[in-house]
Formats: sequence, C-alpha cells, structure tokens
Amino acid sequence: MCGKSRAMSAEETEVTAQKDEAAFRRDYPVVWWLTLVGPFVLTCGILFAVWELAGPKAAWRLVSTAVATFFFFGKFVILGGSEGDLLNARGFYTAEQLVVFVLCMDLMTACVLAFHLGFLFRLPVVGEKLKALVDDGQFILQSNRWMKRTTFLGLVVFVMFPLAATGSVGGSIFGRLLGVSRVGTFLGIALGNALGCAVMYFGSELITRYVGRDNPFLLIGGIGVVT
Repeated sequence: MCGKSRAMSAEETEVTAQKDEAAFRRDYPVVWWLTLVGPFVLTCGILFAVWELAGPKAAWRLVSTAVATFFFFGKFVILGGSEGDLLNARGFYTAEQLVVFVLCMDLMTACVLAFHLGFLFRLPVVGEKLKALVDDGQFILQSNRWMKRTTFLGLVVFVMFPLAATGSVGGSIFGRLLGVSRVGTFLGIALGNALGCAVMYFGSELITRYVGRDNPFLLIGGIGVVT
C-alpha cells in the first residue's frame, strides 16, 4: 500500500501525478468520476438539506464556517466550540459539531485530492499553488528524514499536526512525495485528521474547564498560532 519511499521534486511529482491520473481514468472510469464528482454532489446535498430543514440563515452560516475553516483556521476552529448559554445566545457550533464538520470537510477534500492530484495540477491557479506545496513538503521531508522510512506513519503524523502546510491538501501532496498509493493516501489523511481533531477536541474541553472561552488572552494566542 505504501509503495516506495523516495521523495520526488516538484516537476517529477507533477509529471508522475498526471500520468497516473490518465491511467486511473482509463482503467477505472466509474471510480474516477465518483471520487471527483461525488464529494461536490454530497456537499450540495448537505447544504440543500440544511437550507430546507433549518432555513437559509443556517445554510449560509455553514458555508461561511467552511470558508473560514478551509482558508484560515483549519482544525483550530474546534477550539472555538461553544456550549450552554454561549451556544444559545451567539449561535455558535458546539465542539462536537465542529469535530464532525471538520472531519467531513477534510474527508471530502481528501477524496478529490488524493485520487485526482494529477488533474488538479493542470488547473491554471490551483496547479501553481500545489507546486508551491510540493516545495513545502520537500522541506519537511529534508527536516524529518524518518518520514521517508515510515511512509504511511509519516503521512499520518504530517496530517495530524495543524500546521499551515498540512491537512488534506498538503497531505495529498505529501503522500505523493512519499510514494503512497491513492487509497493509502486517503486512509492516511483520514486517520491523521481524526487524531488531529481528537487533540483539538480535548484541548477545547481543557479550555472550557480551566481557562474560559471569553478569556482575551485565548483570542490573542489563538490568532498568533494560526498566523
């Protein structure tokens, strides 16, 4: 499942990914379409259900939370979960809801990226961003050479830590650099995200118990960590 452990350059990664993508589409056309289109259809279905059951305001709040989570907060959004009076007064999500939210979003992102990295390399703007993430992955590999030897475990650890270059996007590229298969990359991302969300969830519980969510130093510290 894990394959070879030699890291590849940005150019090699792009060429190899595109060749594998072409072979994948030729040999498994049904799986190719399901993994590419399925996450988008499922996302639209969830938004439609929320719109119908809870109203437009709830649907737009879900979209805004997704955008903020994907582009800024990442797993750290779980630390902002509310409970009790805060939940009722401000309309925040609970920490449990945010865990499910982050896991679902990461899994759908991983499904597209882990199986279709070669296709995404061809997109005008996205492709260049992915190449930049390849360089980030190479830097992490050079700094942590043990990841080359452990492959799948290295991928899980990489995704688990809530850093700027990690997550489903960075994990898909990192899996490619480590030579992990599509299925192995998806499973590694899923496991790493689950462990990372668990760490954030229990961190959220500790904040509620010992610090308090309205503490101004928590807000300042959280912004500093994210940036």
